[in-house]
This record gives sequence, structure tokens and C-alpha cells, in this order.
Amino acid sequence: MSSTTYQTCLANLNSNNDNGASSSINITTEALLECISNTIDATQHNAHSSIDTFFLLYAASLVFFMQTGFAMICAGCVRVNNIQNTLLKNLLDACGASLGFYTVGYAFAFGGSSTDYGKTTFIGKEDFFLMGVENDSFWLFQFAFCATSATIVCPLFLVCLYHTISSFHQLLMLLWTFSHAFRIPRIFLHRTEYWPCA
Repeated sequence: MSSTTYQTCLANLNSNNDNGASSSINITTEALLECISNTIDATQHNAHSSIDTFFLLYAASLVFFMQTGFAMICAGCVRVNNIQNTLLKNLLDACGASLGFYTVGYAFAFGGSSTDYGKTTFIGKEDFFLMGVENDSFWLFQFAFCATSATIVCPLFLVCLYHTISSFHQLLMLLWTFSHAFRIPRIFLHRTEYWPCA
């Protein structure tokens, strides 16, 4: 049977008292109330810490679930034969972001940030590979934002890269076809995959 906070504090104060037989007389009300107050404060702090951790994990899962929405947007913006590539790209974004944020990202963002306002650095210089990090739920929350922001930027980058590559491909085909300085061998000219597409 579990004891109450009062009984626990009374037993602790009795065991700490050195007088033995007259221990119940020497326990003051102030010491008993202080013990009860400290016990309740510790319990309340543990409850607050658990609630904070729960909400950080819940918010991290919601933010990370945005990855699926961006995957669907990317899948809807490409042709059918590129959907698997786009979904794989979104998966690899999350994997790459997890490795990068685990190794150096968290350390650069939060490593070495202390209350000493006299010493500041451009980027963090501690907590690489999460060495010494105690709040893992905060890391997960920040990682979710890192991975999601990387996924937001990547489709724009890929579209620009695609247009750059296709433009370069177009220029190469024009150069090989119509330039007198460099000519592609005539054996390849009858194949349609070497001609620029409109």
C-alpha cells in the first residue's frame, strides 16, 4: 500500500533525527511543511516536463507529416513516369536531413549557446553528434522543421536544375547539329533521342 506525502515526509524526518525516542517531539511543523512542499513541487515539475515533452513530440509529428503533403504536391506537378523519382527524392530529403542535423546541424544551430552574453560565436561549436544533449524531444522538434524546410526548397531547386540541364542539352544538340566547328557523327543523327524536344 502506498503512503501519502505526509507519511513519507514524516518517516524521512524521523529517520534523519538523531534523538531516537523523542523524534516525534523534535519534528517541527515548518520542517514537515517544507518537505511536503518540496515533494509537491518536484511532482509538479515532473508533470510539467512530461506535458512539455508530449507537446514537442506531437508538434514534431505534425510538422514532419507535412512531408507527405509536399510529396503529393511534387507528385502532382510532374509527369506520371517521374512520380516515383519525386517520391524517392522526398524520402531521401528526410533521410539526408536526419543525418545532417544529427551530425552537425544541431551543433551549428544550438551548440554552445549559453547564458554568458559576453562570448558569442557565429555558429555553435559544441554538441556534434548530439554529444551532451539532454533534451532529445527538442532535437526531434527542430529536426522536423529542418527536414520540412529542405523538402520545400528542393522541388524549386530541381525545377531550376531541370530547366538548366534541359537548356544545356538543347544548346549541345544545336551545337552538334548546326555548328561547323563541332559535328556529331552522322550515324547518330537519325535517332530521335538525340534531337532536342519541343
